[in-house]
Amino acid sequence: MEQQSDKRPLRLLAVDDDAASAELIVRVAERCGYEAFATSDSRGVINLARALSPDIMALDINMPNVDALGLMTLLAEARFAGRILIVSGEDERVLRETQAKAEALGLNVPYLQQKPLDFQKLRAMLTSQDVRNAA
Repeated sequence: MEQQSDKRPLRLLAVDDDAASAELIVRVAERCGYEAFATSDSRGVINLARALSPDIMALDINMPNVDALGLMTLLAEARFAGRILIVSGEDERVLRETQAKAEALGLNVPYLQQKPLDFQKLRAMLTSQDVRNAA
């Protein structure tokens, strides 16, 4: 997938079966200057990722229809080049295990956040120079 050009702001795609949670992430991202999109349909994520070329994808790991590893496998097969933020109410061990599995597939998963989200931490991550330089 394409990298960011100077012509557009960074893009974020929030994927969460709880539409309200996805929309919260979108609102925070928009306030940080992103173009942000949300979906609660895990089956359409690959097509959305291809269409939007998000720089960051926020993924809930507990989704119906496609589990986290299945979705990560599909993203790896689609050669998703953006960064992934894993978001979940699971404990940190589960988040780290999911992160390790995704990275073994070749995905870039530098960020983890437990629910309920810490919006200050999310804003800090989205506005960090590290994220902006990588996009």
